[in-house]
Amino acid sequence: MPFQEKNISHFPIIFGRNLLSEVAGFVMPKILVVTMEDLWPLFKNELPNEVEVYLVSSLERSYLESELPKFEHVSSIVGLGGGQAIDVAKYFSWRLNKPLVQFPTSLSVDAVFGHRSGVRENSIVRYVGWAIPQSIYIDYGIIEAAPRLLNVGGIGDVFCFFTGVMDWSYANRQGKCEKRWPYDDSLAQISIRKAERALNSITEIKNLTPLGIEIMVDALKWGGASYHAAGWNPRHIEGVEHFIFYALEAQTGKKFLHGQAVCLGLILGSMMHQQRTEVLLEALVQLGLDIRPESMGLSWEEVNSTMMNLKEFVHRENLPYGISNDFHVTNSFLNRARQQIESAFE
Repeated sequence: MPFQEKNISHFPIIFGRNLLSEVAGFVMPKILVVTMEDLWPLFKNELPNEVEVYLVSSLERSYLESELPKFEHVSSIVGLGGGQAIDVAKYFSWRLNKPLVQFPTSLSVDAVFGHRSGVRENSIVRYVGWAIPQSIYIDYGIIEAAPRLLNVGGIGDVFCFFTGVMDWSYANRQGKCEKRWPYDDSLAQISIRKAERALNSITEIKNLTPLGIEIMVDALKWGGASYHAAGWNPRHIEGVEHFIFYALEAQTGKKFLHGQAVCLGLILGSMMHQQRTEVLLEALVQLGLDIRPESMGLSWEEVNSTMMNLKEFVHRENLPYGISNDFHVTNSFLNRARQQIESAFE
């Protein structure tokens, strides 16, 4: 039976302005606000004085578990921030069984629309838990005020639909799709339509118009919620581009702006597939999303080493089968990738 978009869990989403100042009027008292150190001074005056605040410093699951006893007395949780704050808010909500509302401060990732939390176990990403917020509040003023790089970086969690479907199609052609995730063209085509709509709306997204924000939110909602709705199937929404990101984190021990690292993986992955590289790279240039390694504290040597070890990494981590399992990374490929990316952003 073809997958239909109506099957996804529609997280309640409210668009508007000055939404955060309404928290005192509807969120149950004894509120725990989960946010980041740099964000808290910007928003604390819009929240009740008596809220408790948790400033995220680590995504390591063992550390988060050690923090849980401090907050068993709270009645509700507010996630306020980007991916890290949103993920920790979900994790605390799940483990403490407390109601949750989410205020994303940028469109940097799809975490706010996902049921699971992207925590780390020995620096490796693990998606665990279950949390559906009572509502998600998209405050135009908050989104517009975020650093531009965060908002445009969210395109990584949309354009990854392209390479995710490429990987899934490749696995299907090789007869190596996982039995639990047989190729579903109806599911794949919804992802492609979402990504194409964003690709064709780059100016709206770049300028953060209300339409651009709504297009991004619609796509990010698909990326987050359809993972569960498709039976915990990630194949239509991520692939080689995220595996490169995971491998970079694991090999270098560094943390990256999610969208930048994913989009570097996007271009490298599209080159591996020999599909859509030029149009995707042009879109990133239009957005001003610099994916050169030095822009994220990396060297090309670190990128090259990660790519050389990518096949071993995806095998060791038992990641879904795709182009990474078979592609032979050569110095010629790496030199070509460097030249193409560097020249695009000169």
